[in-house]
Amino acid sequence: MMAAARRRKDATEVPLAPPPVSKPRKRFYMQKMPDGVGERAVRVGSSRGGARAQALADFYGSGTVLSPASNQRSMESLLSELLSELDLQEDTLAPELLADAWKRAVGPALADVSALAGVARGRARIMVKHPTVRYEITRLKPQIIRALNQTLGAGSVKSLVLVSV
Repeated sequence: MMAAARRRKDATEVPLAPPPVSKPRKRFYMQKMPDGVGERAVRVGSSRGGARAQALADFYGSGTVLSPASNQRSMESLLSELLSELDLQEDTLAPELLADAWKRAVGPALADVSALAGVARGRARIMVKHPTVRYEITRLKPQIIRALNQTLGAGSVKSLVLVSV
């Protein structure tokens, strides 16, 4: 009985303190862009993650770990690269010449339900009105390419790109 009374006495004497309140950890910080215009959010790296990356770099012999800013590019350079890869060139051949070459290559029956829209970088864009026409043109691709090259010039058409209307 004494032990139970002592336990009750000890339990009532020690007030329970609330756990210490810690500040929330900062997960991001704002970094200025290299060109000096604008900012971007950057994740705060832990010391453990940095040590692990450095250990892997040392193990594989790749030298120092690159900083996060080393892989940044300006919007201007990114857009210029993307636009240079797009096929934005004007077709140099007249529409009448394309229509005549297409009619000679496939005959009047297929020419009525399809059209040669343009030739750029060796690819002939063909507009097709029906899936059966697409199938027929796909089946005759080698002969059509040969006939178009005879009309438009050797090596001007290397492949056909079929587009449904």
